[in-house]
Amino acid sequence: MESVFMKAFSVLGTSGTGKTTTIEAIIAELRKRGFRVGSVKDIHFDAFAMDTPGSNTHRHRQAGADLVTARGQHETDLLFPTQLPMRDVLRHYAGYDWVVLEGVADLPVPNVICTPDKQNEFTICAAGKYAGDLRCFDARTQAAELCDFLLENVPVYLECFDPAEPQPAFDISLKINGEEIRMVPFVQKILRNAVLAVAAELEGYQEGATIDVQIKKK
Repeated sequence: MESVFMKAFSVLGTSGTGKTTTIEAIIAELRKRGFRVGSVKDIHFDAFAMDTPGSNTHRHRQAGADLVTARGQHETDLLFPTQLPMRDVLRHYAGYDWVVLEGVADLPVPNVICTPDKQNEFTICAAGKYAGDLRCFDARTQAAELCDFLLENVPVYLECFDPAEPQPAFDISLKINGEEIRMVPFVQKILRNAVLAVAAELEGYQEGATIDVQIKKK
């Protein structure tokens, strides 16, 4: 990916619980703050297809084209003949500051839930019609507060995440004021790869060397 600064998160919930309303409010607030924002909606409907029978693009597909592109006056649509892994979809969002995912549950990124049954290890807060113990925001009236929370709690997305890849623990630790902070494997991977990506570009870097980073607030 061209941008290592992109942040991505997903909004999860059953139909009618406020996912799209929450996403609309978040996108509008992030745009108001000057961010470039993209979105992805997962459609959980077996019969869904953009390439409808009888259309010219469908005729191209029937003739044997593996990848079909429809270019109109105001948009360009790439029609892949399969469901792409979400990490491959996100490669098309290089250069964006934020990507908001709706209903995407197969990527290990932070998520906002609108129903308790969607809570998992990556859940950071709730919105919509959620009723539970998590910190909850009403995006219709608290869009600014919700975006402040996301800015603080959503890490940079790194393409190294592969949902199909085992997530082992890494030889990395984080201490704040001398107290070691427990991190789940995917957070360890974020921190480890971010540090290595910067350090590898510096003179004096040696592969396999121990790297110490200290940040002190002035």
